[in-house]
Formats: sequence, C-alpha cells, structure tokens
Amino acid sequence: MSKRFGKQDKVKGKKAVSRIFENPKSSITLFPFKAFYSISKSNKSNVRFAVSVPKKKFKRAVDRNKIKRLLREALRLHKSILDECLTKQNISLDVMVLYNSEKMPSYNSVEIKIKEILKRLCLGIQSYEEK
Repeated sequence: MSKRFGKQDKVKGKKAVSRIFENPKSSITLFPFKAFYSISKSNKSNVRFAVSVPKKKFKRAVDRNKIKRLLREALRLHKSILDECLTKQNISLDVMVLYNSEKMPSYNSVEIKIKEILKRLCLGIQSYEEK
C-alpha cells in the first residue's frame, strides 16, 4: 500500500464527479466536512478522491488552496483505512470531500475528522457488499 497521492488517486472529469452526486443518500456528514461517495463494481479495487472548498466561504484562493492541501495530505496518509476494506472486494470507490466552515482548520482537527469519515466509509462499503 503506497502512501502516494498520484493521478490514479484523484477523481478527474465531469462525468466522474457528477456520478458521485447522483445518489443523495450516499453521503457522510461530520462537521465541518461532508463526504459524498459513489460505489461501483470494478475489475480491481481502487479509491479515488476529490476535495472542494467553497469560494463563498473563503474568498482568497490562498486560503482555499491551503485547506485543500491539508485535506489531501490527511487523505493520502490515511487512505490505507479504505484500502484494507477493499482488498478482497472488486469495488471502485469515488469520494468527494467538501469543507463547509468559515474558519481555517488546523491539521490536527482535519486529520481526526478525516480518519472518522474514512472509518464510516468503510462501514458503508461493508453494508453495500451485504446487499
């Protein structure tokens, strides 16, 4: 399990992003984050992430980019939580994480919340497999 966050780990393209938002019930809210996800059958299991920070809450691009960097770093370090859930299953998972607060977060708070979101996603994957 690589700790890289390369091109294959990012959700790219309009179709892929819109597919994430098709099912409104597939979301996890843990203030100040909201994670939307899409599960699909695939030949090999992989997880792809996208992050977003609204311009409405953070006017300066510098602030939005810093929050996105913090999110990507936490996801990069802890994506192994989801990799363990997907090892034996042929499931592809796309996740979009939105930051929805007006305060600049610290890395520690981001890391704790992202870990919890990933654990909840793991439970959601297990319930998907039971269906």
